[in-house]
Amino acid sequence: MVGGRRAECGPLDSGAARLDSLCQIFAVTCHDARPDVAANARPGGSVPRIEQTDWLETFVAVIEHGSFSGAARALHRAQSRVSTHVAALERALGGTLVDRSHRPIGPTELGTTFLPHAREVLAALERGAEAVEAHTGTLRGRVVVGCHPSVSAGFLPGVLAELHARHPLLRVELTEHTTPDIVSGIASGRFHLAIHSVANDPPSADLRSVPLWTERYVAVVPPEHPLLPAGGMTEEGLDPHRLTEHPLIGIARPGAPVDPDTAGALSAWGLEIPLAWQSELPQSVVGLARAGLGVGVLNALAATTCDTSGMAVAPIGSVDEGRLVAVTSPRSTASSPSVDALFRAIVEATPPAGVLPAAGRGER
Repeated sequence: MVGGRRAECGPLDSGAARLDSLCQIFAVTCHDARPDVAANARPGGSVPRIEQTDWLETFVAVIEHGSFSGAARALHRAQSRVSTHVAALERALGGTLVDRSHRPIGPTELGTTFLPHAREVLAALERGAEAVEAHTGTLRGRVVVGCHPSVSAGFLPGVLAELHARHPLLRVELTEHTTPDIVSGIASGRFHLAIHSVANDPPSADLRSVPLWTERYVAVVPPEHPLLPAGGMTEEGLDPHRLTEHPLIGIARPGAPVDPDTAGALSAWGLEIPLAWQSELPQSVVGLARAGLGVGVLNALAATTCDTSGMAVAPIGSVDEGRLVAVTSPRSTASSPSVDALFRAIVEATPPAGVLPAAGRGER
């Protein structure tokens, strides 16, 4: 009853019924998984008392990041609070969810059983919030964007400033990674959106992707470096084959020979050159080149976001041999008003200076 009248059933009522059924799943899962869980259940076989959805969010983050400290950074919470949330959830369910004896941290057998249901409840709550947004027209959701450091520094600030002016309650969180981590993050659902370079493989059918721009690669070297032509740079850029004469410095994850983006550029140039030095951060590539350790190779946008004072930045090859950057999201999030608003803002925004805008910007 609402105000003395019976409320009509609508989308939010069905969402509440969905959450109630999920709670029943919790009860069945926990009782079936371990007998000692039953000792924590309330009389009459009711659901274990999970008092805060934060407990679920924290547990999922600990498993996804493989550590309490990683979850704390991702959630912007103190590590002690993360530990408290997981411990409280374990007490509520009557069993250990996280195996703390190994690194990286992983779920116990009970944790593995419970994890998909925790994710399902969080997803249901998010869908409920999206239903409210659609009903009220006020966006107040949370959107996690995985992207390259160059994109978060050289493109997104302007996009987010305009979006914030229209939707001040919408929260956008940026997380920066190399291409392999971005691709795996969008595929696993850790990110709602990703802005990343498109390697040779087209996006899968369960992803929507719109090309944004193509950008050249550049060489970052001291101004007197022998790689630079004596007569000055031309519009055609450096001959890529001259890179074989010098040690290369590029982006790569630890243990990886080269980042897929740089590997794609080298392949387009018909080259196969191992990196002499590598880092995951563009500014570190510039620093290594400044120290005289070799030729730094970066995408053009990354170079513009770095401190290259006292260094020469020279384009390599043609734009067609550069990297294609796109915005991608799972099709499952296409109905989210918050995600859709940011997706549209990114597609409609003016690309950074010095890049070639993608023709048509059609969905792939």
